Amino acid sequence: MNRELVWTAERWPGMEYTSVGIAEDRITADGTIIAVVDAQPVRLRYQVDCDSSWRPVRVSVTLHGRPAVSLRRTGDRWYDTDGRERPDLAGCLDVDIALTPFTNTIPIRRLGLEVGDSADIDVVYIHPVTTVDISPARQRYTRSQAGFTYESGSFRADLLVDPDGFVIEYPGLWTLTTR
Repeated sequence: MNRELVWTAERWPGMEYTSVGIAEDRITADGTIIAVVDAQPVRLRYQVDCDSSWRPVRVSVTLHGRPAVSLRRTGDRWYDTDGRERPDLAGCLDVDIALTPFTNTIPIRRLGLEVGDSADIDVVYIHPVTTVDISPARQRYTRSQAGFTYESGSFRADLLVDPDGFVIEYPGLWTLTTR
């Protein structure tokens, strides 16, 4: 299965185009975001590779004008672009790139929650606007009839998803314009 997804930003001017390839043994996503976030122009390219169970094994983020930042996962350990271990990210299974609704699909697909079920997860949180900041974060997903409630710290959003787990509506932030 291959999907081409285009989201329109609601909070700021911007769009995202992401191509997702789903094969028997891996999932790959290649996305580009062009936006103006808090008066800061952003051109971001990302790639996420997951195994067949939607567990990320590699992520690369390139903020225009800056060197690419890459991470790869082996077991429960993450390694940076130079092959150095990132002990602060140990145990994080999922990846959340702050500017894209695509990375919400990763835990949604991986967890396979039933309506009413919740899961707390540790993620590699990547926040790219003027620099690419990477830190661990705790998040919660709760399955509802219409989608998922996503929580991180004091932030909460009710995500509407399509049958494949891709975000259709991220209230106040993104709306899928391709179906």
